[in-house]
Amino acid sequence: MHADFDEWKRTACEHEEMELADEYLSNISGMGAFRHIVRELGGQDKFPVLTEYLPTANGGVLPNEFAQQALDELLRLEKVQSTEEKIVLIEKSTGSLKASVSSDTYWFFVFTAYNKNTYGIDKEGFFILKNVKEKNEELSYIMFRSNNFIQQTVSKDLYKFIDIPSGESYECTVKLHPHEEEATDDYEFGVQTERVRVANEYEYMIKPLIRLAKASILSGNPIHWT
Repeated sequence: MHADFDEWKRTACEHEEMELADEYLSNISGMGAFRHIVRELGGQDKFPVLTEYLPTANGGVLPNEFAQQALDELLRLEKVQSTEEKIVLIEKSTGSLKASVSSDTYWFFVFTAYNKNTYGIDKEGFFILKNVKEKNEELSYIMFRSNNFIQQTVSKDLYKFIDIPSGESYECTVKLHPHEEEATDDYEFGVQTERVRVANEYEYMIKPLIRLAKASILSGNPIHWT
């Protein structure tokens, strides 16, 4: 019966799996950044549907009756001329962006095995936290912080991060670059500040949301966050 139902679901509608539109938006960190900028640009007063219905986790819906209003809000966001200050982490040999965050907040973007360490950036630069449990309390200590540093390979699963100005270092198990299985070279990273136009910075989120809102309007069905 399950197989029959799955086959019926796949073919019962002219759209495979009964999906008129299927868009990847972001991970929870990217969605959190987008929710943050929506609040900064007016929140409930200017973007009430986005403020209320953008997901905070997997699951939930944006009801069809609010799809047109959501589309209108997204189209307004596309025209916003506001800029925001971003903190960006760059790998210098390629210029590739490794992480970015609004200057008034922070972002954790690497979690090591068993959550022993966390990598993040904020307005003070790149940092590595050591996460420990003391007296039944979860605590985090900053073990390394730098705006300009080298990643040096110690072994296959161990990397040394060296602050260039001070020479201070910390060893950890996750590399930032490159994506290859083995990193044998030293790689230099820098943290810098950039000012970006909000509409351009969040185009990766606004465009697919517009397509989802239009599909909801066309079909009369809600948008499902999965």
